[in-house]
Amino acid sequence: MKHAMLWLFFTAATCTTVLAQNIYYTLDASLTLNGELGGEALKLQTRQLGIKLDYETAYMIIRFPVSSLESGVDSLDLLLRKSTTEVVFDGKLSLEYIKTEDHPPLKFTSEGWLTIGSSKTLITGTGELLHIDDASKIACMLGMTAQLNFKDLKLPIPLPGLEGGFEAVIMQAVLKKDKN
Repeated sequence: MKHAMLWLFFTAATCTTVLAQNIYYTLDASLTLNGELGGEALKLQTRQLGIKLDYETAYMIIRFPVSSLESGVDSLDLLLRKSTTEVVFDGKLSLEYIKTEDHPPLKFTSEGWLTIGSSKTLITGTGELLHIDDASKIACMLGMTAQLNFKDLKLPIPLPGLEGGFEAVIMQAVLKKDKN
């Protein structure tokens, strides 16, 4: 089911980007946090995910405001909207560079610092870069997942009944390099 969910996010993600040499800025990537609340599945999502990706070094910075997360649970959404905290991931993919020409699926790991308020934790994740044929501007879809835990992140569980562990899923369209 996890792979089916990843594919759904791959096909649904869109982006708006600005090119500055070999660094691309995504302003409309997607993030989903999958967890449990009171023993029931919980999905939080935001489309206010900003990603800065250097194609030459495969280095990325991801950021979003906690207040942009939506769960569909009124009490949790109210709590989230009041937050002034920004979440930032600053890290590197295990790829040498971001390949935008035709390629088979490329699996990678990611490692970097996740900063949430005053908490800063080294995290790792996994991902895949899938080439897309015949797309006008999009070369690939990049998907990443990481298993996270409030305790490991040194954060209190913000709501009674919320489980400590959750999965973060990020989807980003990767544009073709400008040939000029």
